[in-house]
Amino acid sequence: MQKVQSYLYPNRVILIADLAGFTVENTIVYAKTVKIYKGVDNVIQFDIQNADQKRLDLVTTPLISNIALNVMDASGNKLPNSPYTVTPIGTTLPGIATVKIPSADLVNFNDQYLKYSVTATDTNSNNIPLYTDSRFSAVGTIEIVESATPTTRSSVVYDRFSGEINFMGNVTDHTSAIPCKFYEAVPTTALNFAVALENFIGTIYVEATEDSTISVESFKNAAKIQSFTTSVATTTTHNFSSVPVGKYNYMRISWTYPDVWQYSGQQDPTIPFGMVNSVTVSY
Repeated sequence: MQKVQSYLYPNRVILIADLAGFTVENTIVYAKTVKIYKGVDNVIQFDIQNADQKRLDLVTTPLISNIALNVMDASGNKLPNSPYTVTPIGTTLPGIATVKIPSADLVNFNDQYLKYSVTATDTNSNNIPLYTDSRFSAVGTIEIVESATPTTRSSVVYDRFSGEINFMGNVTDHTSAIPCKFYEAVPTTALNFAVALENFIGTIYVEATEDSTISVESFKNAAKIQSFTTSVATTTTHNFSSVPVGKYNYMRISWTYPDVWQYSGQQDPTIPFGMVNSVTVSY
């Protein structure tokens, strides 16, 4: 029989408040990296001490107040809802305070490292930092881990396209190759394409290839699965919904405009052919 052990313990960080103005004596060699996870509300616990390793009273006769957690990216830009309020637990555990980073605040983040600092207000109304080690480091590290909970595949927006022109002067534009299959517990069976148009006249179609790797020849004889044609300037979003994956490994969206040359005469240049602004793919 296989046995797996799990542990439930607080994500606790020791912080030092230098209130006396002398060298910090608490010998924390380095700041602990705090791990937080996408998909859950992350509660971080702070153990706030003075220079001689005694926990501060944060409730009855507090020497500091207005404790806040500041979370920043590598460039120093704060998370949208930062700073977060740090709340003392109470008189039962003096010096212990908690803060919650909601799962909703981490939705748009991938695996990465963030920076954090904790600030407070002393009895003289000074805004002071709380140090994460005995070297007066006021900035620590938070690691975001996104693989701890099941996730759904996010939509992808394509807004840069490639084009080609044939000897008749007709232009065909494409998105890059869009993968259809992934290593998933439940395989992707269909893709949805939302094509944002602006005064568009022409034909849009979904191409698909069975090639396992993409090369310049992959879409040369690709199957055209679905198409949409309009002769009236269209500014809306056209949806190709539930396009079946089946045997295909890659798809792309392509579009053509009305023929530039017809019977040796150029088409009326005043007719706007418009453009495709973006293609959003959802799984």
